Amino acid sequence: MSTKATIQKIGEDYGIVLPQDVLDRLGWKEGHVLEIHADDTGMELFDPKNVSDEDFQRQLLAAKMAMRKYHVALSHLAKT
Repeated sequence: MSTKATIQKIGEDYGIVLPQDVLDRLGWKEGHVLEIHADDTGMELFDPKNVSDEDFQRQLLAAKMAMRKYHVALSHLAKT
């Protein structure tokens, strides 16, 4: 699912405004603490309370980042 979010300046920092339906679907509320994983291709937000196996989550993140980085080549390979 693709949803847009807006980056806004909040004092000296920045925040990302998330749509209410996304927050409702994830069960997140104002003040909820999230974990951010980022690299040069993007970022992902996680609820650290729902991450049960840290090593698995690390591997999953690495796989997602690789798929994002090499999506053109992987798409081409999937067609062959």
